[in-house]
Amino acid sequence: MTILVMCNLGNSDLNADSKRPSKPRPEGEQLWRSFTEHQFELPIIEPCLRFIIGRHPGDQLRLVCFYTDQPENPETTKADRFGVSLRDKDTIWLAHIAQRLIREKFAGQVSEVEIVRIENSRGPDLNPSVYDEVFEAYAYLLQRFVNQQVDRCYILTAGGIPACNFALQLQAMIAFADRCHFIYPPEGGRVTELRIGEEMSKAFQRVNALNALDQRNFPAALLSARAARVGEWIVALLEYAVYREAFDFQQATQAGARAQRHASGSIREFCRELQDDLQQLIRNDAAALLREVAYNADIAYRNGRYADLLGRLFRFQEGVLRLIVEKYLGLPTDFSKEQRDASLARYLELIDGNPALRDFLDQRTLDGKPLRYRDGPNRPVMQALLEFVLNGGTRADGTPFATKKDRERLSGVRERLNRLDALAELRNQSVIAHGFAGVAREAIDSAYKGGADQIVPDLYKTIELLDNPVHKSPFDRIAETVQRELRRGT
Repeated sequence: MTILVMCNLGNSDLNADSKRPSKPRPEGEQLWRSFTEHQFELPIIEPCLRFIIGRHPGDQLRLVCFYTDQPENPETTKADRFGVSLRDKDTIWLAHIAQRLIREKFAGQVSEVEIVRIENSRGPDLNPSVYDEVFEAYAYLLQRFVNQQVDRCYILTAGGIPACNFALQLQAMIAFADRCHFIYPPEGGRVTELRIGEEMSKAFQRVNALNALDQRNFPAALLSARAARVGEWIVALLEYAVYREAFDFQQATQAGARAQRHASGSIREFCRELQDDLQQLIRNDAAALLREVAYNADIAYRNGRYADLLGRLFRFQEGVLRLIVEKYLGLPTDFSKEQRDASLARYLELIDGNPALRDFLDQRTLDGKPLRYRDGPNRPVMQALLEFVLNGGTRADGTPFATKKDRERLSGVRERLNRLDALAELRNQSVIAHGFAGVAREAIDSAYKGGADQIVPDLYKTIELLDNPVHKSPFDRIAETVQRELRRGT
């Protein structure tokens, strides 16, 4: 294994003749030039190295020590309240001494000792005590190590300037993730490994989950939540959302049951409500399924999955037309393999029993050819049936299929369905239909009246015009509930 050890050098990292240098730069330079005349100790680094070597005997160990070497300017030469300038606190010479000591004391155990100046891409002109400046610097400094072979990385948490330690720890976590471990040598005590790496990793994953939920990206949120080791009910609730978004209501039911079992109080009641929601979907309730498609399209749009969005829009169109045909004309639209023969017989019986409707359909054409309505209610046929209702079409007894008020609402429905037709060519040329053309947001903006942002509101308005109340999206409620608990540290 290749072991990388990183630390920041501070004033407390070197003892010379049992004393710490009060002005590391000038005193350190003198000590370096008279190296053989002194007795040196590395009270933090040495015990940590022994601890790591004890864990990895025979493995290749590489040490990187970061030091400060600020440019000389009015700011760095200004004395503090103790009469010491920032530049006099620089650890450049301590780094040289430490490098030589470690090479001598750990020959054969530490294969390489590298000292690295703290700087950003523009050089060392930064204040090592300012958190945002050094955070940027360590992002730059650790770039060179990311693509190197590193099986495990140890970070020494003591010594160095607090801002630099913070930046090194955080950037190391970003660079090495679960390969990163943190070592702490308490004064007068035994070296120990801290849980900070695990806790930081979990915190990062929580942030990732929160951001994913902002976009309603439930698969990504689920992966991050699992990595963050959150409560079981959160994981199960996110699984529920993933399955429900995929219209896998059976798996969603199982996940929802797990969430309900592990939750408590108001959250358990919320999980129960979600379970009840599924029953309408499992029963293939047309109105509930239509709402579900709209919720689903909303998620696809938020995530920029525009080809998926188009697929859901045309499924929505078909669902609206089926609902209208069934509700107002009483015609069956379930032509699945099991129902086809019975549905077709009933469908033709009802049409033939209404001469006005049959004559209307006989006169309709599609691309200059008679409308083949007797094969069943496909999209063009259902659009024609909607026109019949809107035109005041009547039943066999002469009563209209829809009241004037209903026809006004259905006119608004037709208007919005026609807007969706403008996206037909984009869909047909995309990977979800017959081609491989890309689907960009700009193309949708150009094709759809009101732009892409208007699509989801139009879907919800269409549902309302069908006298089908639109409730707050269950996916929004799930996201908000989980986000609230993640921020609490659950």
